[in-house]
Amino acid sequence: MTPYRLFDFSQLNARERYKLLIGTVVPRPIAWVTTLSPEGRVNAAPYSFFNCLSADPPILALGVENHDDMSFKDTAHNIRMTEEFTVNIVDYANVEAMNICAVPFPPDVDELEMAGLTA
Repeated sequence: MTPYRLFDFSQLNARERYKLLIGTVVPRPIAWVTTLSPEGRVNAAPYSFFNCLSADPPILALGVENHDDMSFKDTAHNIRMTEEFTVNIVDYANVEAMNICAVPFPPDVDELEMAGLTA
């Protein structure tokens, strides 16, 4: 018997793969990503698939999954359209506000406003 546990990703559903991956890489920093739509609407969302890849040149990695129907989330759509985004790191004092920004609001809702914050 091997002391290792093997996982066949082809036998796991999307939720099981997600849970396995997020439990593997810990602790995970939380990126609080803000973007503007082409129309100027603010979007803010937390992402745990985030990390620094290189200091020289400075490269950040941000994994933004699609919606279940494979359409882009607002963050991905806005980045593709404007090629701009801001990454903030969540501190303990802003955990409640960050959780509000995690709600899947419609694209026309300003998450920062809903969380009682300003851009």
